[in-house]
Formats: sequence, C-alpha cells, structure tokens
Amino acid sequence: MSSSSEIPALSLFCFSDVARDNFADKYEQLLSNARLADALNFHAIWTPERHFHTFGGMFANPSVISAALAACTQRIGIRAGSVVLPLHEPLRVAEEWAIVDNLSHGRVGVAFASGWQRNDFVLRAENYRHRQQVLYSSLAQIQALWRGESVERHELSLPAQPEPITLKTWPAPFQPKIPVWLTTGSNPDLFIEAGRRGLNVLTHLVSQTREQLVENCVAYRLARRQAGLDPTGGIITLMLHTQAGKERQTLLPRLKPALTDYLRAFMALSDNLSQSPTSDAEQNEKKQAYTLRWGVEKYLNHCGLFGSAQECAEQLAQFRQEGIDEVACLMDFGMPQSSVEETLRTLSTLL
Repeated sequence: MSSSSEIPALSLFCFSDVARDNFADKYEQLLSNARLADALNFHAIWTPERHFHTFGGMFANPSVISAALAACTQRIGIRAGSVVLPLHEPLRVAEEWAIVDNLSHGRVGVAFASGWQRNDFVLRAENYRHRQQVLYSSLAQIQALWRGESVERHELSLPAQPEPITLKTWPAPFQPKIPVWLTTGSNPDLFIEAGRRGLNVLTHLVSQTREQLVENCVAYRLARRQAGLDPTGGIITLMLHTQAGKERQTLLPRLKPALTDYLRAFMALSDNLSQSPTSDAEQNEKKQAYTLRWGVEKYLNHCGLFGSAQECAEQLAQFRQEGIDEVACLMDFGMPQSSVEETLRTLSTLL
C-alpha cells in the first residue's frame, strides 16, 4: 500500500476501559462513532478482542461487534484488531468472519495475534505454551477455507483407528482472499515473518521506541523483497492514542488524567505476566508508580497524536516518512464523547 501520499490513511481504533460505564450506552457510542467515521470518509474501524477484565472488556467478541458495525455503516473498512487466534477453533473463525464479510459486502480485514494475557487461555489452555505455532497453523487453515478449499481434520480419530474427515465452511466469503494483519509490538522477528508471509502488520508504541519502529518497518520491507514480493506492498498500521481539535498545549491538561487512568487499567491487565506470586508488594507498587508516570509522559511527548489539525498533519507526515501506511486513531481512552467527535471532525479535514 506504500505510496507517495503525504500522510497515512486514517482509521478509528476502539479499546475503552469500561469499569464504571453503562455498557448499553457504550455500545451506542461505538455505533455512533462508526457512523460518523463512515460519513467522514475514514479508512476503517478497528475493534479488539479482550476477556475477563474491564480494560477492553466490552470487546469480548470482535466478530459480533463487527457484524453490528457492518450493518450500520456503508463504506468504512471493518477490522478486528485483533482476533487472538489460539483461543479459537479456526473453522469457527472462518465461518464467523465470512458472515461479516457478506454483511459488509467485502469490507472485512482481520489482524491475528498469538495472545499475551495469560488468563485468557482458560478458554484454550492447551495452546498457551505453543501459541505462536498455533497462530500460524490456524491462520493457514483459515486462509485455505476462505479460498474455498477443504481442510482435513483428525479430531474424531481414535488410537489406531484413523478417521480423518474433510471439511469446507459456509457461507462463502464475499472477498476471494481475506486481508490479514499480524499483530506485534516491538519484536523484529514478527515484522520479518509478516513480510516473508505477505501479511500486513498491526503494531503500536507500547513496547517500542520510534527508532525501533523505523527499524522494524525497514526489516518488514526487506523481508518482502527477499521473499520475492513487492517491497512497497503490504500495509503497516500503527495504533496511536489520538485527540485533535485544539492546540496541543491546550489539550494537555485534559489528556494527562485520562491517559493516567487508562494506562493504570492497562497495567492492571498486564500484572499477571510481569509479576511472580512471590514478588515484593511494596517494591512492585513503587515500580508501577514509576512506570505509570513514565508511560504518561512517553505518550504525551512521543507516542500520541495530539493537537490542532495542522499539528496532527505535521506528526502524521513524519510517521508516513518513517514507513507507516495507516494510523489507527485510538480516541476512547477516557475523553468525553464530545472530544471524540471533535477529533473525528478535525482529522477528517486532512483526508
């Protein structure tokens, strides 16, 4: 997708913390924002998959939400960011997303992830330790099924009594090929693997610096070239916390408390991966307080898209030069609905 456009394509990314919210109201806001982004000519709308936590907890099934988004919009891309593939039976993933693809008349795209939150794997505990391998094997099945091919399965076989069965899934999708993103943070190996396999990339700045992102973008393009693919093809999508309208300095007093609460919730979600049961509680608390302060400053100063239309245009142009094809703007991190709408309308002037 790489082109001479001065700024990346602009999309909407939804990932709100819903600890104290009315869920019905939040879903209505989601649909309202999707309709507005659709009318304003945004490129796509992304929704994640999250389980068992208030952080992103309203997004327990991206295919269900995407079906609703498909029904209430006309042209905007409908994207999952991401389906945690080792939690799912690939046959069901192919079925569900083919339905959404038909409902949307071919607007579906799916980012697949191996998963990182340990508690999620109570759904498929057997896949946790080998989740990266399961991701690729399941993806191969989904891509084959999407093309209308059959897959052979052996789950009904007994010891010494093989009973393979051959299956196709229905409905047939609207698109002949499913657009696929591989989700990764800072891991250069995953950028390279995505490039080698001809996949797009969905990434973020939670665990990488801008300099690392540039290096990873270069590695992705090189991997495509070495695999015999067009190095300028493929899409690198970057999720960015975003608020636009007033000048950046005017926005900062409202942004800081919203980002602090949002990142605190994210850190709580990450706790069971970063701490052992025997960790010192006081030491952990001090470390978390420091990490939270550092994280807020990082986003405010280096890793967010904040400011007036002109300020955002300048930041977006820089990201485009650094190799980013699409920016997925995360706006629902605690800012009021009026600010989200103002952000959408402001950014639409750049489209």
